Amino acid sequence: ESFLRGIPVDSLPRTFQHAIAVVRSLGMQYLWIDSLCIVQDSGGADWEVESSLMASVYGYASVNVA
Repeated sequence: ESFLRGIPVDSLPRTFQHAIAVVRSLGMQYLWIDSLCIVQDSGGADWEVESSLMASVYGYASVNVA
């Protein structure tokens, strides 16, 4: 629930922090990280709904980082 308001960048793994820095340096406004945007401990309920949307998320993305 607290993540709905925001996630402190310094609490994220270093890889995510680097991705945020890259997005900001490119002047982009949004970053979608599936493990943050899909609730991981919902017993699979959120994954079932959100995973069906992943093709659209990646398809409409300006940049994909793997």
